[in-house]
Amino acid sequence: MNILMVGPDSHEKGGIATVIANFQQHYSSEKHQLFFLSSWSNKNKYQTEWRAVRSIRQIIRAKQIDIVHFHVAQKGSFFRKALLSKLVPKRCRVIFHMHASQFDLFYKKARQPLQALIRSTFNQIDHVVVLGENWATFYQTLTDTKVSIIQNAVQVPKSPLYDEKAQTIVTFGRIGKRKGSYDLLQVAARIEPFFPKVKFVLYGDGDVEKVNNQIRTMGLRNVNLGGWVSKEEQAEILKGTLLHFLPSYHEGLPMAILETMAAGVPNLTTDVGDISELIENDVNGIMTSPGDVEMMTDEISSFIRNDDNRRSKYSQNAFRTIESEFSIATYMVRWEAVYESL
Repeated sequence: MNILMVGPDSHEKGGIATVIANFQQHYSSEKHQLFFLSSWSNKNKYQTEWRAVRSIRQIIRAKQIDIVHFHVAQKGSFFRKALLSKLVPKRCRVIFHMHASQFDLFYKKARQPLQALIRSTFNQIDHVVVLGENWATFYQTLTDTKVSIIQNAVQVPKSPLYDEKAQTIVTFGRIGKRKGSYDLLQVAARIEPFFPKVKFVLYGDGDVEKVNNQIRTMGLRNVNLGGWVSKEEQAEILKGTLLHFLPSYHEGLPMAILETMAAGVPNLTTDVGDISELIENDVNGIMTSPGDVEMMTDEISSFIRNDDNRRSKYSQNAFRTIESEFSIATYMVRWEAVYESL
């Protein structure tokens, strides 16, 4: 079978682009061949979108496509894929691979006609793939279309990269309210008087200027913004990282958590989305409630002091979790089974 994968350009920033890049680099099958169509890029947004609309039928015909695999988030991403899915010939099977971190809020806030359009779109496709149990339960309330769970995955190094003596706490990904960036600043302010050598660095894009202004307003000397980094740069950063801190309010299954755990770097994160399928509190990382700045401060303080040798325990268990359950090899086998089922 021939499969057309539709989503953002794999060179773009963000978790979905990373997932598509992993398919490009690691998917191999004797039965199926993958082709790729970019439906969004940051630099040439409208040209890329229009090119996808114009060319999707032509590609399906020329490459004799059997399955179209759409990577879908909320808002504009959903509407683009909804339109493109209408252009797919009926002989083809259609998968919506849902990466949205706030699709439940997107749906809840939508007016009734838009909610009806969302439900109709899901009912007209052949398969929905989500990132975990919580999201599966939600999408099953919207559609009778089959919903399957395939959790994200990453390439696993041969051994952990973790340095227990590191003194830098990092965050990778979008910067802003949804990711809890402002809560992070509150935690950093509370940590600084007691652990002045520990630094916080936020790597990514988003509300960079707003967060930078807040850093200056609060007079924080232990927080820096590191910009967006490549995968190669990220690997080097992780060698000097004590903890990955992601205090999000809404998530799917963040690639940043998978990537840092694969390197053996422990995580402090929040119990939202399907993160609980990755992080087991006090086993391979730390879980708190979103917005609980006091608890986050206490947990980070304990982690810095290395109470009960937490660093080593979390690091080893995090690496083993990814190695056994979230490897690229396992991920591709699961996708092979979905394609076969269609």
